[in-house]
Amino acid sequence: MKWAGHPDLAEDDLQTAYCQVAAQSKPERIVNRRTYFLRVLKNEALKRYAPRTEVPLDDLDTALTPAPPVDEKVCNSLRDQSWLERLAGQRDRLLAAIPARSGDPDRYQGLVYETAGQVLRDGVNGEPSDADSNDAFGAAFPEYFAQPRASANLLHQRLRRAREDVRALLQAVVSHDELI
Repeated sequence: MKWAGHPDLAEDDLQTAYCQVAAQSKPERIVNRRTYFLRVLKNEALKRYAPRTEVPLDDLDTALTPAPPVDEKVCNSLRDQSWLERLAGQRDRLLAAIPARSGDPDRYQGLVYETAGQVLRDGVNGEPSDADSNDAFGAAFPEYFAQPRASANLLHQRLRRAREDVRALLQAVVSHDELI
């Protein structure tokens, strides 16, 4: 009663302490069972008064989502690293596979390669990517993707094809089976 402060709480603490002691995997290691039981009981009662960390309302999803196991984090990290190394290691072959769609094919191919790399890095970091957005392509290569006298339909087709080229490059680096 002294630790719990109320008879109902004391009863709950006693029940929890009994269960914890009974669930002990190696009871033979307990030298003094009475002292051990009292320690478990006191810890259970005082746990109620431990300061709790506040969770900001806008971060509620993060707080309620359990953290992935360490082995899963390690495997994902190694997998992500292998994708980035594959992208860098196959750079020349991947660049050669990108269609030469503009009057400056090297610039177009380089942009598609860099965009795919940024999309991959953002994905590895768990962030959404706007690297292949209309604005990003237009800012990086305005002579082709934001040509002043070109029709809206032509510019739309160029942007669509560039995104298809980025997707094809990413599919060459990351197989569908690796995503499952």
